[in-house]
Amino acid sequence: MTAASRKKVLIAPQHWGLGHVTRTIPVIRYFLNKNFTVVLASSGAGSDLLRKEFPHLTVFDIPDYGITYPSRNMFWNMTFQIFKLHKAILLEKMAIGKICKEQNIDLLVSDARLGAAQKSIPSVIISHHLHIPLGSRIIEFISDTWMRFFYMQFDQIWVPDFGGPHNLSGDLAHRFKSGKHHFIGPLSRFKFMNLPQRYDLCFVLSGPEPQRTFFEEKILSQIDGLSPRRMLLIRGTTAGVGIPQSAHLEVRDLVTSEELNEIMCASGLIVCRSGYSTLLDLSVIQKKALLIPTPGQPEQEYLGRGLMAKSLFLNVNQDDLNLSKHVLEAMAYPGYLEYQSSSGLEFYLDPLVNKLMRE
Repeated sequence: MTAASRKKVLIAPQHWGLGHVTRTIPVIRYFLNKNFTVVLASSGAGSDLLRKEFPHLTVFDIPDYGITYPSRNMFWNMTFQIFKLHKAILLEKMAIGKICKEQNIDLLVSDARLGAAQKSIPSVIISHHLHIPLGSRIIEFISDTWMRFFYMQFDQIWVPDFGGPHNLSGDLAHRFKSGKHHFIGPLSRFKFMNLPQRYDLCFVLSGPEPQRTFFEEKILSQIDGLSPRRMLLIRGTTAGVGIPQSAHLEVRDLVTSEELNEIMCASGLIVCRSGYSTLLDLSVIQKKALLIPTPGQPEQEYLGRGLMAKSLFLNVNQDDLNLSKHVLEAMAYPGYLEYQSSSGLEFYLDPLVNKLMRE
């Protein structure tokens, strides 16, 4: 493919925490390997991470949803911010449309950006939360119908999971029915690495504010009780005041995927959210973890409870977190002992991308 004939793809992950951004990394690499010209777009720390990860690529800043989770009830969180959300989706559609026009984009790939679809360009959305368990069939029907309206505007829906009964997402992705969604295997930027243990504990913070900050404050308030363990805290943001280092605690704001892969593989226990992208990473590196769902996110709570019910990971509510106690308990859980190997991203994406580019 000559420079003049190279197709150009815009990849735009949502900055709803860093999980959506990090799981697009193997997709970005896939298109680079296929000799596409790749343009990126995100917001906030998502843009920062993409620039750090791919310094040679153009990264556009686009509107952030700015959704917060003040309540533990996801329905009310979304209801009270529905105007704000729809305004963000509209601004997102306009901003992405402008980039597509100015950059002559041939293919659009969004991760969880509901307003990204463009009528004039083949459009894909990556998502696993096609259904959100909210505890009420009526509320779930309203939520699922609302999401379906946006999902069906895309030409294809790529679900990072297996399509069979032995899957990772459960009802989150497997209750959704359409002719547009395709299971593409787990998306993880990581690979398994058998490394000597460098850290006893690795805290990986992520997720929307203010809960990311609350999680950080909770950890820092209890960190002294964990000495003399060797610990690393990865904040997942460049915002806020610096946290002092100590003999036992190393602090990093952001790290590249390669760095985080090595760090987590060289850690005895990971303390992290139960976000789906994190679970995909854990399934690849086969490490033990203490899972702390983001309050107000029923998806993470559903996944955390399910994994604890299967005796794979310890799942603890953020308010109940007692690191001195729960770190020891978490070590007794095995994590993912067996990981169903994927056929590789090319196996799944080649026919889908070829179909899009022909249409």
